Amino acid sequence: MGIENASLERRSFLKGIAALGAAAGATALAGCSSQSESSSGSLSQTGSNGNGAAAHSWETAPEPIDEASVTETIDADVVIIGAGMAGMAAFMHAAEQGARTVIIEKRDSFSARGLDFAAIGTKVQKAAGVEIDKGQLINDLVKASGYKADGSLIKLWADHSGEVFDRLIDMIVADGGEVALGAGSSASANAEDFTTRTYPTDHTFGEGMTGPGDIIGHMEKVGLEAGGQVMYNTKAEQLQKDGDRVSAVFATDADGNIVKIVASKGVILATGDYGNNAEMVEAWCPLAAGAEGNVYPAPEANTGDGINMALWVGGAIQPGAHAAMIHPIFGGGAMSTASYLKVNESGMRFCNENTTLPGISNMYLTNKDHKVWSIFDDDFETQMPAMSALSNYNNNTAGPLTAMFGTGDADPANPPSPAEVVSYCLENGSTVKADSLPELAAVMGVPSDALEATVTRYNELVAAGVDEDFGKNADDLKPIIKAPFYASALTAKVLVIASGLSVNSQMQVLSTEDEPLEGLYAVGNVMGNFFANDYPICAPGLSHGRCLTLGALLGRAVATGQALGA
Repeated sequence: MGIENASLERRSFLKGIAALGAAAGATALAGCSSQSESSSGSLSQTGSNGNGAAAHSWETAPEPIDEASVTETIDADVVIIGAGMAGMAAFMHAAEQGARTVIIEKRDSFSARGLDFAAIGTKVQKAAGVEIDKGQLINDLVKASGYKADGSLIKLWADHSGEVFDRLIDMIVADGGEVALGAGSSASANAEDFTTRTYPTDHTFGEGMTGPGDIIGHMEKVGLEAGGQVMYNTKAEQLQKDGDRVSAVFATDADGNIVKIVASKGVILATGDYGNNAEMVEAWCPLAAGAEGNVYPAPEANTGDGINMALWVGGAIQPGAHAAMIHPIFGGGAMSTASYLKVNESGMRFCNENTTLPGISNMYLTNKDHKVWSIFDDDFETQMPAMSALSNYNNNTAGPLTAMFGTGDADPANPPSPAEVVSYCLENGSTVKADSLPELAAVMGVPSDALEATVTRYNELVAAGVDEDFGKNADDLKPIIKAPFYASALTAKVLVIASGLSVNSQMQVLSTEDEPLEGLYAVGNVMGNFFANDYPICAPGLSHGRCLTLGALLGRAVATGQALGA
């Protein structure tokens, strides 16, 4: 089979959502890198931070492992910790350079998840006539971070993703698979506001592919054929320094034996994020603690021990606000992610409701008791299709639809109508209805007078065709006048925290003095400085795309001693 030049149909995209939902109910992991360590390594210890309080895990290094306890020493050039997308990309490309490459992973296999993958200038895009303004996209991503991200890292992805992906495309097509353009960027590709502008960066892997695991499996196979070594059921415990240089990794195997792996050229951390480590979330990304759970909750994963190991040898965490990928996904009421009137626990409107998925999530996270309702009337079936492209995109790719597809309550090939979704959500209680606004307020638990005043004001703005209060576009101003009236609860869940260790433009882990730690690198979600504040929607699939691209570049660079992207 060959490359599919045209964009996927909407149903194909929804099938991917269903697959994601099924994975969420199984053992899939959050993020593009492997989260391979438990939250408390078997060799770690607790201590005090000097004022009598218990120290954070990263503030108290364990006692160094005694060399006499090592049962096996392995000599390597490049050691990679974590067999996810980023780690396996580094593994394949390092091994292909002839470097003695070892990748270790706590779990019994590699880990993968996701729907789409971002790249620029691939052969699939060129065949479809897709052109992307690379400079503008880089600028949008830097602006989305509030200028807290390192633009040079973003540029590395943008400059080299095409060549990296073309290699993957060739591998997949040769094995009978297909690669196509995704549908995620069609909602607002030409938006004037950079915060809602998206680009057609997303790629999906179709016929003949069972998911992202196929991509990782391809890379593992190539790395092994090039002479690389894969060690599963092997848990990294500590890094060792030789003077100022990180030179080795201590790990425990399935039998509890201690293995030392010497890295003559460098150690690459690809251990994933810290979303399942409550201590780290509270310290660095407290907003995420307010989400309604984690979409990928494997308790042994996403625990941030790669960060611990780096900080124990003098590394530093990314400064500034960390970026959590928190989406209103797998739950909430009918059309809760559409751009209908939103009210808080006081029954009052508080924003322009036509925003991106991160914006919708932040509505939920920042309101008291995480109470936000979407309000609409009985004309929703005719109103919804007439709303903005962004509103329809959000409605079709988040909220209860994803839950229905994931549980098998709906078929992505024949998506349910808005009325069917409303019926589903009325039954599970995430949507409520009433014949009057006072009755609706009572069911919602909000002040009746405030809700009535809010709806009255909103209807005035609808009639005028101009949102003088929050500036919402006219397409999304729909009246609330026809009973019965509906209220849908909003929710949001963590997918991954896409911030981590502070790194420079060569992905070297930086010290607390902002100097590179020689011999230590980070890639994937354990790496910081690529995102900040929120995970942006500028480039759909960027979380996975940057893992594949930067993992490949880093593996090649560490193996050869050349600069990244050279």
